[in-house]
Amino acid sequence: MSLTSLLKTPLGFLSAAAVALLAAAPAVFKAADLPFPANTLLLCLMYGILAMAWNLLSGYGGQLSFGHAIFFGVGAYTTMVLMLYYDITPWIGIVAGGAVAALVGAGLGVPLFRLRSHWFALATIAAAEIFRLSFIPWKWIGGSAGLQAPIVPREKALYYLQYAGSYVYCYVAMLFLAAELVVLHRVVNSRVGYYLQAIREDEDAAMAMGINPFKYKMIAMVVSGFFTGVGGGIYAVRFRFVDPFAVFDLITISVYIVVAGILGGMYTFIGPLVGAFVFMPITEYVRVYVVSRFPRYYGLHVFVLGVVLLVIALSVPEGIVGWLEEKGYVRKLKERW
Repeated sequence: MSLTSLLKTPLGFLSAAAVALLAAAPAVFKAADLPFPANTLLLCLMYGILAMAWNLLSGYGGQLSFGHAIFFGVGAYTTMVLMLYYDITPWIGIVAGGAVAALVGAGLGVPLFRLRSHWFALATIAAAEIFRLSFIPWKWIGGSAGLQAPIVPREKALYYLQYAGSYVYCYVAMLFLAAELVVLHRVVNSRVGYYLQAIREDEDAAMAMGINPFKYKMIAMVVSGFFTGVGGGIYAVRFRFVDPFAVFDLITISVYIVVAGILGGMYTFIGPLVGAFVFMPITEYVRVYVVSRFPRYYGLHVFVLGVVLLVIALSVPEGIVGWLEEKGYVRKLKERW
């Protein structure tokens, strides 16, 4: 189908409109001086990258991971170290961070893929905690104090990817998200994607059919780790600060990724991205506007988020996109492609 014909379909038109709106949003926010919506949009894009990457391993491959903070932290630290110690532009550092995270994923896959089901999930939590504790005393990368990027002159802003606010970083995140969507779409619609789904449904049956589960789970781990590391690199250049407590955090990194993926629909391609665009605005609104009214009650935002997520989970247990497919809205649009 040609691009012109595709745009004439309802789904093609809606997709084009969404992309156009998304591309215009940062410029509109900057013109109107709205930093909060711009930062929220950046978090939606960043967690969209993370959730899409997580979904390849956990949704398609059936390997439920609560340890993706490992890849996020490694990508963030790699980007920051290359910039501070070796004067390498973050444009290269972000990709390098993804590559190092992918190598870490390959190394972790060897012992972790010996485990299945809940044992794999528990092992990923333990591995993430090991990484966090290992980075705290590591003085070369700042130890528990972390690393902070200095403010550079305006003429070097493009090289060091350093700008005020989240506006420019939204476009950087869009660029990497677009690349991820292309790569993951090719992966999940290839033999690798079909084999991963077969492994998810019944690993023993997949082995009986001649599929090597370790090989294809390892491919999923490496690709998933790469894009999660890219997300960590985007975080590092935007906030110009990394420490073990922030980038290896179980809740705000690993669990948030899982929630976004499940909320949007972990057995669908685009579901995790949708989940990120629903979950992060709720999270940021509660954190900024609800918690600020009750400063004495530490952790109130987590309680409120728990209630919101419980209601959503009871209403749409298959995720937002899964619910749309069940109701026939998405399926009807797909039939017109």
